Amino acid sequence: MIDPIFLLEAAINGVLLGGVLALLALGLNLIFGVLDIVWIAYVDLVMVCMYLVYFLVMGYGWPVWLAGLGGIGFGVLLGLLVHVLIITPILGSPPVNQLLATGGLLFFLQSFATFLWTTDHRSVRINLPIVEVG
Repeated sequence: MIDPIFLLEAAINGVLLGGVLALLALGLNLIFGVLDIVWIAYVDLVMVCMYLVYFLVMGYGWPVWLAGLGGIGFGVLLGLLVHVLIITPILGSPPVNQLLATGGLLFFLQSFATFLWTTDHRSVRINLPIVEVG
């Protein structure tokens, strides 16, 4: 029989992962709907921010909430930089040019991340206190 705490942990992990995926979908919806641009490197910018959060927590001992705020701030700055340098010059161009420009950014970010951090699985360990019920 499965211990109920493992079932609860799996449910919480599922809800958290679903929340992250919902936020990614919301961001893509805004990019395609409001900017009307084909931007396929969006998730790779999020990947770079998640690696930053991981290394701030595991490498430098930052609290998770502070590293999360740092990752969000870095993501805003990186997004602004990408928008100014790559997106703004191609706003009026045909969709194929937009696809090629953002695809080049996608390949660059993926290759850069693989070079720096390899493809090993990493996760931030959060130790929560044990709560006894009953």
